[in-house]
Parts: sequence; structure tokens; C-alpha cells
Amino acid sequence: MKTFEELGKLQGYVADTYKSAIDQMHETGEYNPSLLNGARQLLKDNEIVLTSGKDTPLNDLLNEVLPFEDDIQLKQKVATK
Repeated sequence: MKTFEELGKLQGYVADTYKSAIDQMHETGEYNPSLLNGARQLLKDNEIVLTSGKDTPLNDLLNEVLPFEDDIQLKQKVATK
């Protein structure tokens, strides 16, 4: 049976591998949805939550996905789903 420390190292290795693969996708412009979903799931499973501050990539994505500037209530309603 693996120790807590060994499993922690393995998880770090997995996270590093995802980061390297995502960096490579960013460089080539060719994105693998399955790999991105796996990285997303790793973050979700480990309860990694970030807030989207002004001038951040996450906030930029939010503005692309939810471009309802005129209807703040609609934007908030969609964001909570």
C-alpha cells in the first residue's frame, strides 16, 4: 500500500504533467478537450477554487461565455447554474 507521501508525490507528478501538456497545447494552438477536462477534474476533485479578478484569464473567459452586459440579472442567473 502506498504511503500518503508517495501518493502526494504522484499527484504532484500528474499535475506537472497536465501543466506541461497544456503549455505545449498553448504553444501549438492545438487543444485536446479530453486533456483539458482531465485537468479541470483534477482541480475540482481537489477543491481548487479561484475567483476571477479583474484582468485575469478567468474573467476574460467569463466575459466571452456570458456577454450579457446589458442584463446584469440574466448574467448572474446564468453564472449560478
